[in-house]
Amino acid sequence: MTRHALSELAVGARLRTDFEIAEVLGGGKTSLVYRAHDRALGREAVIKEYLPSGLAYRDRQQVNVLPDKREPFREGLKRFFAEAQVMTRFAHAVLRGVWQCFKENGTAYIVMPFYSGNTVRQKVHDNLHAKDLVELFSIIFPLLEGVSVLHKERCLHLDISPDNVLVRENGMPILLDFGAVSRFGSAGEGRPLIDLTPGFAAKEQYNAADELGAWTDIYAISALAYYLVTGIIPGVAISRIVHDSLKPLTSHCTDAFPASVLDVFDRGLAIDPSERFRDITSFTLALQNAVQAVLAQSSNPAASGILSADEAVLSMPPRIRNVMDASWTLRRQLGLRAGE
Repeated sequence: MTRHALSELAVGARLRTDFEIAEVLGGGKTSLVYRAHDRALGREAVIKEYLPSGLAYRDRQQVNVLPDKREPFREGLKRFFAEAQVMTRFAHAVLRGVWQCFKENGTAYIVMPFYSGNTVRQKVHDNLHAKDLVELFSIIFPLLEGVSVLHKERCLHLDISPDNVLVRENGMPILLDFGAVSRFGSAGEGRPLIDLTPGFAAKEQYNAADELGAWTDIYAISALAYYLVTGIIPGVAISRIVHDSLKPLTSHCTDAFPASVLDVFDRGLAIDPSERFRDITSFTLALQNAVQAVLAQSSNPAASGILSADEAVLSMPPRIRNVMDASWTLRRQLGLRAGE
């Protein structure tokens, strides 16, 4: 996230008297994000402020719209409130909820729960990327379940990236910014303009005439898996059309990351949308089948799987718990073989 040092609310500033700004967390072209203390209820909060660069400026705490930018400012404000409505509408442990949304200082604010943890980008930067399938799937599968909730209502996230996935201290990932959410199949001039994250945005997101679908979010999730395994950000999708220099994830396979599993993510990273999985269900099933196939070929089938007590696993549906169970079995088998 970029910083807007000249336009940030000062530490100690008050919103609605109850919220005291404690820290500036970052921001983008359309908003700023703060950690704040809810003085009334004694809890920490995250507050997102609508402040689009090039459309408005701050004078002390007040946000003033440039005279010739009133209409685009109002349109952006509508999308800002729509983001809050989306976050309120969908209930899932991976999707951050909204406590309230209000107007003040000539702009609007979304108040959300504060979670301690590190983003995926921070984890990889600190060399805490996934070491095996268990660590990889403990992030990927909850995300798949959360995104499937959106997809069932014909909504797409469209900005699943290392900066937008926070891994809490208990291991549960939280999907952050919902400012890019759009409807299935949206195309043309009506599609909202959003900041794309290079390496994690599919090629159809760069062309307003192209159709978006579940396959678009699947590309981002596969790119996130690639980043978690290798520490490398995949090449920009539209650059890959001209010259695809991205090494397949299968070229990084090890005992901890079987090629058959990584091949599923490679398919999810296909440049052509028609070559990717069409929905989260088929994508998840392919991952499950790949893990089960590796387990069936294991030289140590006597090792039995015991379901992890990790909260991120226990919150999943039985089908996902089964594949996590198999992943834990593979981990133990690798450990047993290593000790022989």
